[in-house]
Amino acid sequence: MSKKFETQAINDEILDKLSLKNRYNFLNNNLMQVLTPDQFNFLKSVQRFCMRFEKKNDITHGPDEDIYDWVPAFGKKGYITRQHNFDFIDVDYKEWGLAYDFMRNLAIDLFDPQFAMGGGATVLAINPVYEHHDGVPVRQEALKDMITGQSPGAILITEPERGSDAVHMLTTCDEQDDGSFLLNGTKIYNTNAPKSEWVVAYATAEKNNGKTMAQFLINTNWEGFDVDRVNIPWVPKLY
Repeated sequence: MSKKFETQAINDEILDKLSLKNRYNFLNNNLMQVLTPDQFNFLKSVQRFCMRFEKKNDITHGPDEDIYDWVPAFGKKGYITRQHNFDFIDVDYKEWGLAYDFMRNLAIDLFDPQFAMGGGATVLAINPVYEHHDGVPVRQEALKDMITGQSPGAILITEPERGSDAVHMLTTCDEQDDGSFLLNGTKIYNTNAPKSEWVVAYATAEKNNGKTMAQFLINTNWEGFDVDRVNIPWVPKLY
């Protein structure tokens, strides 16, 4: 094994036994009795992709790798989410639903936990747009971009002075004469936001009044959206 970091705390013999293939074998031995053949085959297909992707790209899961570079490849294979088949945006997955999405996530989490966490944040942005797209073209465009890995997604709830309290937010939304909304406020710790083209922001018509809360799909290229990265030491590869 190539030593790319300053200090190696575990010897090569043990590291070899902690390979992605061996970790997957351990998982599969515990799951094969409780999964249907179709579910188990889907799990193994995601695992095979992860192992080949790791080998092809010489991934070491070290601190200098940009996990967001991997998103398009996983999106192209349909491994961002399998909660729905998404047939209305010309994706139409054959294996979908809670069990398949859980298998997808298990395989990716063992591949790289921080990458899986970033994918989870994208799914949190996908869910409200899926439930409320209403056939609106821009919403379907955002869905397809996030589902197919063209862009990560982010959900903007947490605020510096309110935490993740979606009921007592300070970010406001004011309806304009033309029917659009003007949002004002500050969010923080919104996983993927600096890397995302699409985000879903929570805001209220009145500060601290959760009964007036609404969700807004935002293209981060729009005027007035400003974002900086907040470094979190225990997830150094996430933005």
